[in-house]
Amino acid sequence: MSILKKQSGFTLIEVIVVAGIIAVLAGILVPIIFKEIDESKKTRATADVKSISSALMVLKKDTGQWPVSANCSPGVTMLVGNGAVPALAANWDNSSVNNFSNYLATDDNGCWPNTWKGPYMPTVTADPWGNAYMINAVDFLSVANPPATVWLISAGPNGVLDTAATVSALNGDDIGIRLQ
Repeated sequence: MSILKKQSGFTLIEVIVVAGIIAVLAGILVPIIFKEIDESKKTRATADVKSISSALMVLKKDTGQWPVSANCSPGVTMLVGNGAVPALAANWDNSSVNNFSNYLATDDNGCWPNTWKGPYMPTVTADPWGNAYMINAVDFLSVANPPATVWLISAGPNGVLDTAATVSALNGDDIGIRLQ
């Protein structure tokens, strides 16, 4: 007496159909997932800019001065956080750069021995694309009326600063806030 084994499995056609369905689903989902990742990076940069701005406002409230003033670091032209400094747009002066941490994490410059109540922010990290957040700090010293435009800005996803220091609105994909 012989016992026949019944073989079970998938046919080649069934495997091809399932692989095709998986490929179609991947083709639909991958762009959606990457779009969400890009949006989350923009959202984080916007939140970072607001946090840095809040820390700067509290510093100004406590000390009565912006980080760069006639009494404190008057030669500094640009403040940066951690990360690479991107290509700059028009009117951004990077001849004398200092780090936010020297004002927000410590009073390294000794500008406000009696009024500095920080740390206001322990560190300013790089933006989600690895670039530094920046301020055109030289314009804090402006005596113009109205005062010169001062930006706290991230170069955004393209990594290039598209906003000139003197304009009143953001350009390109830059993410920022006008401090004055």
